[in-house]
Amino acid sequence: MMGILAALGAIETAYITITHWLGGSVLCPTTGCDEVLKSAYAQLFGVPLSLVGFLCYAAVGVIAVFLAPKKEADFPWAWALFALTTAMLVSSGYFLYLMAVKIGAWCVYCITSAILSTLLWVLATFGRSWRDVGQLLTTALVVVVVALLGILAAYNGVEASPNRPQAPPPVTTTSGPAELALAEHLRKVGAREYGAFWCPHCHQQKQLFGKEAAAKLNYIECDPRGVNSQTQLCQEKGIRGFPTWEIKGKLYPGLKLLDQLADLSGYRGPRNFIHQPAR
Repeated sequence: MMGILAALGAIETAYITITHWLGGSVLCPTTGCDEVLKSAYAQLFGVPLSLVGFLCYAAVGVIAVFLAPKKEADFPWAWALFALTTAMLVSSGYFLYLMAVKIGAWCVYCITSAILSTLLWVLATFGRSWRDVGQLLTTALVVVVVALLGILAAYNGVEASPNRPQAPPPVTTTSGPAELALAEHLRKVGAREYGAFWCPHCHQQKQLFGKEAAAKLNYIECDPRGVNSQTQLCQEKGIRGFPTWEIKGKLYPGLKLLDQLADLSGYRGPRNFIHQPAR
């Protein structure tokens, strides 16, 4: 049973990690997943927490299936399994606290991982008979203290407080004449791009324009924690996803190719866009 649960956790965290490395967005019924997984709390020292989770789940699976014996409760691998799942339980609990208090959004993947960690701890703790319950409690106390101190130390330098406005990541591509002309036209016709600082597709949209052209766009920040936030305007417009374009009074949700924006806005200038991907 622990092997099955660990495999599920490994698959989930591997999916999140691969998606993070590819710069994409995980499939999620709400925007909370991206908001959590793209926050500063979702990675430490440049390493996504999902990768750490994958390694932990993989270790639990290997120990539970191949190393920890079924009967010898005092075997070192059984103690290692108990200590590892206890640390995972503490870490999951702390991240639930971060989502509730610091980030202000909920990720179904993170909640699922917390449930899996809890079940693994229950099985590791109550799935066998321990000869020395006192040693078990002592081990649990030591692991909890060490895990909490390590977590607090690791997050000490993370600057993701809701009280500090956050800016979207910088645009790294350059603009060509066509991108600049389209951006000028969109601004002239009153087009608006509604987005959030943590939204990966919003960043991709600006990358298509390039740094110089993106600076000319009328970008509206919808997250209340973002720089120059205009949350009330986004609510009045009925914005439900990011990015969403408002062109000539109509809303167009989702990432748009520059040719699409040109068609929607009636742009008649050059279309030799540098960063235009193939349809």
